[in-house]
Amino acid sequence: MAPTKERLHSLMHLFIACLLKLSTAAPCLPDQASSLLQLKASFFIGDSLPSWQAGTDCCHHWEGVTCDVAFGRVISLDLGEFDLMSSRLDPALFNLTSLRNLSLAFNDFRGASLPASGFERLTDIIHLNLSYTYFFGQIPIGIACLKNLVTIDLSSNYGLYFERPSFKTFMANMSNLRELYIDQVDLCSSGSTWSTVLADSVPQLQVLSLFKCYISGPIHPSFSRLRSLTTINLGYNMFEGHFPTKIFQLKSLRTLDLSANPMLSVRLTHFPAGNNLETLNLAGTNFSCDMPSSFGNLEHLKNLGLNTMDIDDKLSALISKLPSLDDLQLMGPDTKNPILSWVSNITQLTHLMFDGYDFSKSIPTWIGKLTWLEGLIIVDCSFSMPIPYQIGNLTRLADLVFWNCDFFEQRMPSWIGNLTKLVSFSIHDCNFSGPIPSTIGNLIQLEELVVWSSHISGETMSRLLSS
Repeated sequence: MAPTKERLHSLMHLFIACLLKLSTAAPCLPDQASSLLQLKASFFIGDSLPSWQAGTDCCHHWEGVTCDVAFGRVISLDLGEFDLMSSRLDPALFNLTSLRNLSLAFNDFRGASLPASGFERLTDIIHLNLSYTYFFGQIPIGIACLKNLVTIDLSSNYGLYFERPSFKTFMANMSNLRELYIDQVDLCSSGSTWSTVLADSVPQLQVLSLFKCYISGPIHPSFSRLRSLTTINLGYNMFEGHFPTKIFQLKSLRTLDLSANPMLSVRLTHFPAGNNLETLNLAGTNFSCDMPSSFGNLEHLKNLGLNTMDIDDKLSALISKLPSLDDLQLMGPDTKNPILSWVSNITQLTHLMFDGYDFSKSIPTWIGKLTWLEGLIIVDCSFSMPIPYQIGNLTRLADLVFWNCDFFEQRMPSWIGNLTKLVSFSIHDCNFSGPIPSTIGNLIQLEELVVWSSHISGETMSRLLSS
């Protein structure tokens, strides 16, 4: 249908209004452009940031830069995933004192220290993302001065740590903080005080991610005072004692990951009706369940991780009926080997992971029923019998991983060529032997093939590794 005259007039007015707005927007101030160019000069990979050219308007033409309309001052600098590299964070950055958003994520600063001073000048900043930047050393006190921060992400900087300031001092002025991501940052010096510090300093915190922060000891009951939490990731630490059960009563909670804390006792009392939990990972914890029937209230649960020895017939039946479950992680025990055929009843699964399970006495032929699987990961598992050929029926698989599995010098099966949608295929320390089957040439969508410490040979393998 052709647009009406009134519609055309409306569109024309909107177009003119946009032009007027652009024409009246203030250009980038010279001092702002100068500081950005100095920052650019500190990166040393090719022609980094090619749109950043002297004499052009940084507010309207430079990638990653956003300015306020009225004054031409930079309010957002988003250089996340630009693959930049530098040996330092140039102090010219701190001349951009109107910044509200700063992201340098996924750029390589090659183990440099964060500047001891400068961050305190960015008093307007709301969002700070320095994740995956390979900074090293003490987290500067200047960041602790930024009282308007709503989001901090320092994740995956293995060499960062809290000392001066301590974690308590760092968090003291963060009352506006809603999201805290410090995965793999060293928090071991905070001991068991970290939970009390958070409860006292950031009572409105919504997202907490402390994955692999080297924290040990108990979780203080004060942790339950964080009543606004939607996401909790405390996986791969060294917690002991009991996890506060009141957390399970939070209807706002969407993600709870306590995985790989073998000394942590997680006693599930009850999941309330109307809860919004989407991810629950308790694999690798000391888990017990007083009211397994409350699993039936997990109507929104998409991702579940448990120890196989914690799942009895009643609980497996309840899990099989979860309507939204599509990602299941099962960690096998060292002592007993429960039957897992119930997993085949969750036909909507798209991702499945086995970790540490012994399939030597029971071949999981039932896996062929999971025809919606797109990802299959098998880690630290034993197969004295042939790998089930039914995996070859999972024609939707895009990712397949065998990691540290003992296949007792089995040959890689020819049915691997049936998985024509595979994009990534990884084999690590799996004791395969003999030639790689020629049928692997059918995997025309394969982008990543990783073969490590396996006795695989043959012309097909040589051609794949050289291509």
